[in-house]
Amino acid sequence: MKQKKVIACLGDSMTAFWGPEMPQLREALSSAFTDQDFELHNYGVGNTRAEYGNYRITHEYPNPFGEGKQKSLSAVSPDLVVVESFAYNHRLDGQHHISNYQNILKQIVQTIKETTPAKVLFLVTIPPDKNNFLNNVLPLKDIAVAIRREWAEYTDQYLHAAIDFAEKEELPFANVYQRVLNEIDRGTPIRWFIDQNDNIHPSRYAYLVKAGEIVNAIKKHKLLF
Repeated sequence: MKQKKVIACLGDSMTAFWGPEMPQLREALSSAFTDQDFELHNYGVGNTRAEYGNYRITHEYPNPFGEGKQKSLSAVSPDLVVVESFAYNHRLDGQHHISNYQNILKQIVQTIKETTPAKVLFLVTIPPDKNNFLNNVLPLKDIAVAIRREWAEYTDQYLHAAIDFAEKEELPFANVYQRVLNEIDRGTPIRWFIDQNDNIHPSRYAYLVKAGEIVNAIKKHKLLF
């Protein structure tokens, strides 16, 4: 009989837009671990900050994928929680609030460890496309390009702060951000990684990359064994 592993993914819209089924992740996991079954839970909610992510670990909340309430993350008793950084929704906090942001991330990790049997895998998502940031998002697309580019730069600061946090805390870490930059350096256009409908969220190709990095980190750190 195959073993079943429960994986929960916690984050903002960068996780939520993957959809409740997260098909790229399921396929990558099934291919890499053929002797196991997986139960996946998407605990991403769009336009939310790390504080609300911490809340969702122990509290039910409105289901973003349907009607009614979504039970708390701790209620599904996951074996692994993939914590995405929430960096995009902290971008306007300013440089002087980065330490506060990192403290909230630390609280999330502590809450998971205190309320679940899960191991934690930290994930930093794709970099922003600074030249086209939020191009197709109403009403934000009508804001001056220079202002939206500044917002993208602020996002980049918080993505770097998330990377610093993971390294200082010595967390198992899926660095999708750096993986994408490496592919761009080798000639892959950044547009391949960005959803062209809104110019902010990951494309389907980026979710393939994200799934691969999660599986690689699970293997490297033996997170399911």
